[in-house]
Amino acid sequence: MTKLSMQFHATQAEVASWVAHWVEEFQLAIAVEVFIPGYRVRPCERDAALDAIRDLPDMSRVVLNLTPMDLAVDSSIRFLRANPDVLTVSLGAQSQDELRETVIGAMTDHRESLKTWRAIIAGAKKSMLNGSIVVNPVTGARQDARGHYYTAGAREMAKRGARLLASVGWSEYHVTE
Repeated sequence: MTKLSMQFHATQAEVASWVAHWVEEFQLAIAVEVFIPGYRVRPCERDAALDAIRDLPDMSRVVLNLTPMDLAVDSSIRFLRANPDVLTVSLGAQSQDELRETVIGAMTDHRESLKTWRAIIAGAKKSMLNGSIVVNPVTGARQDARGHYYTAGAREMAKRGARLLASVGWSEYHVTE
């Protein structure tokens, strides 16, 4: 099983725009998952993908697939078991003061899925800036994070004083560009 993943900082509007573009370009099926307060999954129409993502404040994850997905499930684990070749996009939480990393991931050996997911990730990387310093605010430890990717929108948030945080935990990224 091949595992693909990428973490990066991008505003939710930027990620929503990318997802809508990917859905259109690759003719993908799209679903949205909500984890809290209870698990729900629902399909989205391709032409309404951007609005569906922007209009769901409680959304936990966007899921893309080459074919329609089995949505008759009651948990995220069952969803992934029923749809093993999907690409997941977990949007980072965003407020005026903070932006958490977005995480894209897939685990599949399906040849066409791998080709498509790799193309999406490669395109995303090409459109972003990279390089930063990651800081542990508790200990003050610092380290170069040359492979850290972020968008122009994330950079603007950082310039205005917003903290760019890891997807989980308290590590903070300081952009160098």
